[in-house]
Amino acid sequence: MERTRAFLRAFTPRRRIIYLLGTLILGCGIAMNTKTQLGVAPILSVAWNLSELIGIPFSLMSFLYYCFLILLQLLLLGREFEPIQALQLIASFFTSFFIGVFGRILPTAVTPAGRGIMLLGAILLTGVGIILTVGARFVPNPADGMAQAIARRTGKSLGFSKNALDIGSFVVAAALGFLFRGKLMGVGIGTVVTMLLTGRAVAWLQKPVLRLTGLPLPS
Repeated sequence: MERTRAFLRAFTPRRRIIYLLGTLILGCGIAMNTKTQLGVAPILSVAWNLSELIGIPFSLMSFLYYCFLILLQLLLLGREFEPIQALQLIASFFTSFFIGVFGRILPTAVTPAGRGIMLLGAILLTGVGIILTVGARFVPNPADGMAQAIARRTGKSLGFSKNALDIGSFVVAAALGFLFRGKLMGVGIGTVVTMLLTGRAVAWLQKPVLRLTGLPLPS
């Protein structure tokens, strides 16, 4: 309990604002990805398919899927799962909330050029959102937390674990589409491009974004 209090004290009001801004930008990037009609972000492709199959809003299914990822972390890590990581529920709520808000606001791209531009914007916004939420040094987004848990349990690098999680999500989403609708649902060239370029966007933008916000640079 004392460790949790110390952790929250270190999470200053300024960092809370930056973290909230990061979740807003991340939610916008994810929602924009769905509007390209080229495929959603790989990590939420399963949530997208389930929302289509069950008939509930994507934002709500995203929250439920994030909760599922937190549960998987608990099962994977067992006693190594730190109670403070349960605060990922906060990240889940705000990210899903902003996905819903921007999902209602943003238009759907209808031309090839518009789809390409929107996809690029989605990747850049997602990258900035990741940088801000990680840089604020609160709990990670559940997708990042899951990748960290995989890396910790397998001994593989975080980059490898993120790629494995993305590929696994892509495969499960494709299987759901073919099994229940006989076609791909929510995954496409945009999903692949997002999977390949989001990490690059984070690498390119990390230092300038952190300097702009005054957050510490990674060691």
